[in-house]
Amino acid sequence: MSPVDRIGAGLRAADLRGDRLLAVYLTLGDPLADPVDLAVTVAEAGADVIEIGIPTPTTRPRGADIAASFDRARSCPPERAWDQARALRTRLPDVPVLALVYPSTVADLGADALLATAQESGVDGLVLTDPHGGLSAERVAATGLSAIPLLLPGADPVRRRGLESAARHLTYQALAERTGERLDPDRVGDFAAAAAATATTPFLAGFGIRDEHDIRAVAPHAAGVVIGSALCRGVAAAEPPARAAWAAAAVRGWKAATVLSGTELARGGHAR
Repeated sequence: MSPVDRIGAGLRAADLRGDRLLAVYLTLGDPLADPVDLAVTVAEAGADVIEIGIPTPTTRPRGADIAASFDRARSCPPERAWDQARALRTRLPDVPVLALVYPSTVADLGADALLATAQESGVDGLVLTDPHGGLSAERVAATGLSAIPLLLPGADPVRRRGLESAARHLTYQALAERTGERLDPDRVGDFAAAAAATATTPFLAGFGIRDEHDIRAVAPHAAGVVIGSALCRGVAAAEPPARAAWAAAAVRGWKAATVLSGTELARGGHAR
């Protein structure tokens, strides 16, 4: 267990500032840009949370942009990726770091080894894409790591309540079926409001959030928003010398969009 509750501190700080957490995803081992340097760049530009993907031999994410980043990182062995996670913790001692865990991550690494390495590397929590699978939210929570179970649209209400009760800080509410899926820009706020209407714990909202418009629509309903595919896509499209500058500019815009308006603050300003 981390000796410092970085996630809790981040949530409290966001409430005091009147904004929402901005979580930015990147894949460790992706050779397009040094992942540690890129994480530092986006944190300095305003990202409150770093979410990391760990490439393993059989992991094949469904979203096209995240899948492409895993393909590029395929030659990076998991142990090297964890080395990068340790370096990230050293360089960003106060920033919460969440590791994205697929069922194949657990199958490839083993549940016990995954938990032990995550704790040793300084990761604060695990985002569980299959929280009823080989690594349950309850088992993660028992280690002291923050279990952040993924809740898909239409999830069974009883199972949802069980996962929310196992989450120490947050759940991860997916607004679409897969990462990178284009959400209707006129309805993205409605999707987030619907998730908030039944949520009993604070949540990060992700899957399909692409730009400042989407973030502004989602922020009043969530504790934070996650940007992943948009960063992977933008970094891949930029010329190599301009990748860090593009990422920093994008994150500054995304973070500015998490600030709540006076009206939103007057309505309560506190995400479930």
